[in-house]
Amino acid sequence: MKPVLFFLLFLTSLSAQTPQELDKTVRRLAPDLVASTVAVMLQAGSGSGVIVSEDGLVITAAHVTSIANRSLTVLLADGRELPATSLGVDHETDGALLQINAPGPFPYRPYLEGPDYQVGEWVIATGHPGGPVVGRPSPVRLGRILKAGIAGGFADPITTDALVISGDSGGPLFNLRGEVIGINSNVGGSWSLNNHVPLPAIIDRWDALLNGESFGRPTQMGQAPENSLFDEPYAELREQFEEALKRNAEQEDARELLARPRLLDPHHMQDLLNRWEPNPDAEKAPFYGFTLAASSPRVISVLPDSPAASAGLSKGDLITSANNEAIQSTISLALKLKDGGPLTLTTSTGKSITLTPSETIARAHFPQPVAGMVNMMVIDDDNDAPIIPADEFLSPFQSIRDELIPSVLLLRKADGTPVASATVIHETGQLLTKASEIAKVEGLVASFEEDDYPVEIMAVDEDYDIALIKISATGLRPVKWEVKEPKVGQLLLTPTPKGFVSGVITQPARSAPKKGYELNQNSNEPSSYLGITFAVESVTPVIETVDIGSPADKVGLLEGDKILKVDNSKLDGIEDLGQRISTKPPGTKLTFLIKRNDEELTFEPILDVRPPAVAGVFDQTASRRNGALTSLSARGGKLSKRRDDFPYAIYHDQVISPRITGAPLINLEGEVVGINIARALRHRSLAVPTKKIDQIVDQLRKKAKAN
Repeated sequence: MKPVLFFLLFLTSLSAQTPQELDKTVRRLAPDLVASTVAVMLQAGSGSGVIVSEDGLVITAAHVTSIANRSLTVLLADGRELPATSLGVDHETDGALLQINAPGPFPYRPYLEGPDYQVGEWVIATGHPGGPVVGRPSPVRLGRILKAGIAGGFADPITTDALVISGDSGGPLFNLRGEVIGINSNVGGSWSLNNHVPLPAIIDRWDALLNGESFGRPTQMGQAPENSLFDEPYAELREQFEEALKRNAEQEDARELLARPRLLDPHHMQDLLNRWEPNPDAEKAPFYGFTLAASSPRVISVLPDSPAASAGLSKGDLITSANNEAIQSTISLALKLKDGGPLTLTTSTGKSITLTPSETIARAHFPQPVAGMVNMMVIDDDNDAPIIPADEFLSPFQSIRDELIPSVLLLRKADGTPVASATVIHETGQLLTKASEIAKVEGLVASFEEDDYPVEIMAVDEDYDIALIKISATGLRPVKWEVKEPKVGQLLLTPTPKGFVSGVITQPARSAPKKGYELNQNSNEPSSYLGITFAVESVTPVIETVDIGSPADKVGLLEGDKILKVDNSKLDGIEDLGQRISTKPPGTKLTFLIKRNDEELTFEPILDVRPPAVAGVFDQTASRRNGALTSLSARGGKLSKRRDDFPYAIYHDQVISPRITGAPLINLEGEVVGINIARALRHRSLAVPTKKIDQIVDQLRKKAKAN
């Protein structure tokens, strides 16, 4: 028997579940698997883990915790943020343990102690891709085992096509019994190469890991040294600053910080160090003593006793030339200032000023911390694991594929190059497709029954990137729609020219914010939401603001109320209140005793989930995270030109090509639940749900008629 044929026969014997059975199994398991998955949050990033005991024992990856006996925080699926301690780490296999330091019971999943898994079996991966995000549970991803290793995440991993990425490190890999069989470890450039630490490798050193022992050193795959992997990148500066703070207690700035401690960013710490204890060997830079507007070379401030002030430069002066060279922008003047030396400036009023700079310590450069997530280690693609053929599993849907031939068309350039797909919505030749993929294509045609038809763009919905197009073809068949939104774990299909791509819904439908607008979960803020704030300078818990519609507002708490007790226990300041809220999940009722004027009153607010509305603000950390995820994702294949900024989308894990966007996302009955709109990231594809498509089509037809 030929090896390939033997492999196919072996695979067939292992793929006993029909698509309908698999759909039912994953949907049933998903809530419990998500509940046991945690985010492991350190100083400058986060990974994932899985709770495997009622009392809070967690399995994760060694490259997440890095060292034993470190303090960290664990974010549970119910919103609680709880303290934890790392136990043993095994850098030889990339397995590790940690313990939640809070009373249980906790939601947990059982784990396999032996290699009871085989090539071809279905598996489910969870974790927190990109780090935990406000309003998003851990996404579920489906795949199959391509290689059934047992020795470790590096030398002999379990390899699957269940898609994981940075932030998923340490998260669990489950079998279809809901048992943990592996831990997310590293990936290859190919989207189908996802490696997991086999549980047998961790079990081999279980007792030693429980006792806090360490094995090996961090793998050199672009990782930082063990002791600094997740330390803030300016930890040494902070230590130096704290020592200098004690030595300079008589300085006004130091006295203020000692009286009211607060965390400073590295630039403020360095500025104070330069003032208190300047380093004579530090790099120097010219100092002129004025600042410019970003939009034009206009002076917006002049520092007292600076060269600029002594020379007569004034706030509001618009600088038109420097050393007789015209100045058109802030950047061109900044480059002159950087060179140093005397500078003769001319202003728009004709004033001429000569500046001679003094010398100051150059502004230091500080590296950015990890962008909200533990980076996934990337290995070379030297793994020749076989690709699981889908024909056998999806063969029952051939009749549905045949029915979709007159319903899903391929759009091409004039030279025949595929551009996108399109879904027929009316027998008169109206179709929907992805607008940005066809926007600048000349000679666009739609292929149907071996003929090419010129495409007319009727109207475009910019918010959802959907175009209503028309062709003059007969015999087209509109798709069948299902307006009910698919559930997490539901198995869905996308038709391609050669067959189907399958996958599951990974999380509840939500918006797909543009780059930098998907809010990271901040471990410095309680995840449960009460809706009150306090004055920055306040020490006692006197409410400064109450958010409209918040739990505090609903029960009648007011600005100026002083909180005396929570659950009959006295408060030890504002930080104590924040700590108590952070350990409570949404839905918890608290009893507040407050003082209002001379009266003591009792209120019982119920904590809510922190509202995701704050995600409408640009966040630099989220932007860096998106950039890192995109860079890693693009190594495995082409992503869509536009892959975010959609008001509402279905999230699924099908690996679709950008030229398949515009094709329908269908259920196992052949009904369309959405239109594929983006191949967004390694672990993420997006579709616009049918209930939104109805509204979009109505608006597009009105727009086309008006034109």
